[in-house]
Amino acid sequence: METVHIVLQHVLEAVQGNPVLSGLTILVAWALIQDLFLFRRLRRLVRGGDGKTLEGTIRKLQERVDALEEHATKSTVAFNNVDARLETCIRGIAVRRFDPFGGEGGQQSFILALLDEKGDGAVLSGIHARDGVRVYAKAVKKFLSERELSDEERGAISDAKKTLASEKS
Repeated sequence: METVHIVLQHVLEAVQGNPVLSGLTILVAWALIQDLFLFRRLRRLVRGGDGKTLEGTIRKLQERVDALEEHATKSTVAFNNVDARLETCIRGIAVRRFDPFGGEGGQQSFILALLDEKGDGAVLSGIHARDGVRVYAKAVKKFLSERELSDEERGAISDAKKTLASEKS
């Protein structure tokens, strides 16, 4: 400790008469103080708040990022699968009631259109008459049928198509 005191005393004696040397001494002292503070901060950063190393913390964070990326990839595949399956689900549904015999049936007859997003599905027609009920089914592909469609059936298909369009927007 005595030697440090003697060295400091010699430095102060040499600096007193020279303003350039005084400025450099102050600058070096300031740089040493800054270096000390930065060294302490770096040591705290590398050590971590709970005694762990910075390298270990980074490694664990990378493992978590990798797990999240894997989860995101799996989720994307699952969502694409759900989207593909939803395209083939019947979601366009429309019912129209009507009187097949000119207003005497109380609209007991009906048309039911069941379509997926591609316009594939079926149209069911239930005709109510005094002697019973008859039910007919016609296949529909791309909103059209190979069989001839009545005005009511075309209207039900159109209504089902509108419900599909309203779901998308």
